[in-house]
This record gives sequence, C-alpha cells and structure tokens, in this order.
Amino acid sequence: MEGIRYQNVEEDMEKKEALMLIGVASGDWMSPNRSSDAEERWGGSGWARVGQYLPRLPFKIVVGHLAWKRTNFVITDMKGVEYHPDVLILQRLMHKGLADHIREGIAAGQTIINDVDDWYWGLDPSNNAFKHSHPKFNEKENINHYKSVLNASSIVTVSTPYLADRISRFVRNDIVLMRNTVDVDNFSVKEHSDSTIPTVGWAGSTAHRSGDLETVGPILKGMHRDGVIKLMHLGHHNGASSFASRIGLPDSEVSTLPLCSAEQYRNALTMDIGIVPLRVTPFNQAKSDIKGLEYSAAGLPFVAQSIDSYDELFATGIGRTAKRPYNWVKHIKALCDPEVRKEEGARNRELVRARDISVGVQYWTQLLESI
Repeated sequence: MEGIRYQNVEEDMEKKEALMLIGVASGDWMSPNRSSDAEERWGGSGWARVGQYLPRLPFKIVVGHLAWKRTNFVITDMKGVEYHPDVLILQRLMHKGLADHIREGIAAGQTIINDVDDWYWGLDPSNNAFKHSHPKFNEKENINHYKSVLNASSIVTVSTPYLADRISRFVRNDIVLMRNTVDVDNFSVKEHSDSTIPTVGWAGSTAHRSGDLETVGPILKGMHRDGVIKLMHLGHHNGASSFASRIGLPDSEVSTLPLCSAEQYRNALTMDIGIVPLRVTPFNQAKSDIKGLEYSAAGLPFVAQSIDSYDELFATGIGRTAKRPYNWVKHIKALCDPEVRKEEGARNRELVRARDISVGVQYWTQLLESI
C-alpha cells in the first residue's frame, strides 16, 4: 500500500509519547564518538528516508546503536543510556543472525520496520558498495542476510514501486510504499544569472557509482570544450576519484565543492543546471527521484536519465528526462537560455511542494499510528 495523508498528527501527543517509544538504528547514521567533528551525522539515504522526519513526528524517539538483550532489542543512545522501544525502524543493517533476533523480538511484542532505499541485489561490481555487501567478500554483513532480515520484519517500507515489486518476490509480510519527500522551505533558492554559458553541476559521491558519469562524459566534455557550458561537482572528497576524471577532463577544468552534511547540502546547490546521469541497470532502475526533488527545491532546472522514477516526475511537470545522448544535448542547450532556466527553476520549486516533507511526515505518522 502507499502512504495516505494523516490529518490529525498533533492529537493527544502526550498520550502517544507515553504509550509508544520508537527506536531508530541505521547503517547510515554516525554517532558523535565516531564522527570526525564529534557531531551526530546522517548519511544521505538515512537522512532522506528517516532522519529528516524524526524531529517532526509526534512520538518519543531515540536514535542510536542496536543491541540484543535476552528477549528483545534495545537502543543505546549517545550517552550510553539503554532504551527498550516498542517499535524499531531499521535501515541497511545486514548482519548475520539479525533475522533470528527480529523474529524473537516480534514474538516478544516489538514491531520491526525495515526501510529499503536501494536494490542492493542489483549492485554493479564497479560500485564501492558491492564488496561491502556481497557474501563472497563480507561473510558477516551481506545481501543474503539482508534478504532474511527483511523477510523476518513486521513491515518493509520502500521508496519506489520497482523496489516494492522486486522485494515482494521474497518478503511475505507488509510492504509499504513511502515515496521520498524534501524539505522545500529549508533549501536556499538559486538566483539565476543572465549568463548564456551556464554551469552544469552534479551532486553526489563518485565512490558509489556504477558507470553513471561515464554515460554523459563525452557529452559534457564536448560541450565544455566548445565553450557552451561550465562544469561543477558538489561532493568531492579525496578518498574517491574526481568527477572530472570520470568524464575525461583534467581536474583544473571542473570547479568543486566538498562532500558535506545534509544541513550544509541544502545551501550548496549553486549550479545553474542540475544533472542526474544514471546507467540503466537494475540497481539504478530502483532509484527514487530524490536528487531531482532536491534540485527542484533549490529552484534549479535539471536533466535526468529516463528511468521510471524520473519519467513519473516529468509527468507531473518537474524536470526533463533524456533517453539518448542527443536528448541530453538538446535539453542542456535549451537551458542555456537564462529566461528558460529562471522560468523552469521557479516552476520546479512550486510543483515540488506536492512532495514536501509535510507529506512524508503524514505518511510516517499514519504508519506508526496504525501500529
């Protein structure tokens, strides 16, 4: 089923907090004692799928480390305090033996929700995440254990219909489609210039790609060398290859901004045109339209590879999609017109309000209330 808007999220809040404790444990969350700046940090997927909603939900919630204590799960917070949640939201935990504990926890009265945002079974070997989750390279945490974990859970939430379909082939319990949303008003809005040589930018880490950038490399390189566009990468870090090298350019020809936290990210989308290049693979077919939502919240026009999620978004009037190289060239050239960029960016931002975070809060509230 798909989340339905819930209208009374503030009703009897104190009573709800007294009755139900939500525990959250994610492989995409880093505790202060593990982060470089001693701050609590969410990774992109964890933030988009779970983290951004937590302060807005009308429940008592604790985020921390998951542990098994005799008959049920506990969450240990950053101060070392143990909590015994009634409901657990788990994300990207693929540990050996976890499925057995999930079944025992459910038998003891806990409800276990597992959220899935990627089709890990379709990972390309070129993606850095492949070895981290493949049984051949990681015996303790892998996609075989993850399949058992999801099948043992009370509920599995997913971000796309593709994921719902693929996971339904081995999960017997409830699968709930919870589409991604974005905190529109928290994004800085791009003030478009009158330049006819726009900056085309991509936001993301090159460490977790599956040949995606190479699909548009010749196009971007050619247009850049011809003086039609400039190029920018948001998400550069020294531990991964550069965006420039991936598309066949020297690093000096692409401006960069460093990989940043979710809080900084919403102010960092300063390119003129956003792009979402994706090689058409099972892993990418499962991807949501989150990057397009983020570009739109920042008032940016964008071009994305034609896959289901972006084709559906385009059908609502947001963004552009490209199936073939000439489509990419055509769309980028059209967006070289500053008036077209301004108009399209403003329209994207207005239309993306239909996918505002308030909708996601209502979806999560309804789901947790139903428990």
